[in-house]
Amino acid sequence: MSDIVEVARFSSRFEANAALAQLQALGIKAQLVADDAGGALPSLTILGGGAQILVRAQDAEAAAEALLGLSETD
Repeated sequence: MSDIVEVARFSSRFEANAALAQLQALGIKAQLVADDAGGALPSLTILGGGAQILVRAQDAEAAAEALLGLSETD
């Protein structure tokens, strides 16, 4: 079992950054992963499957609750 899990996925880096900021404000360590050439080609985010928010497995439940309603894949 992996120690890092996906808790949300967004079609844009902008939305994912908002979710990331919300988690960080709550003290939950999270990471944004997006295949968009470092933000230079935003259209690649959708083609790459979206921007993912990853957290430690032990924080997954709290993170999912904090992001309830924000994620496009919940």
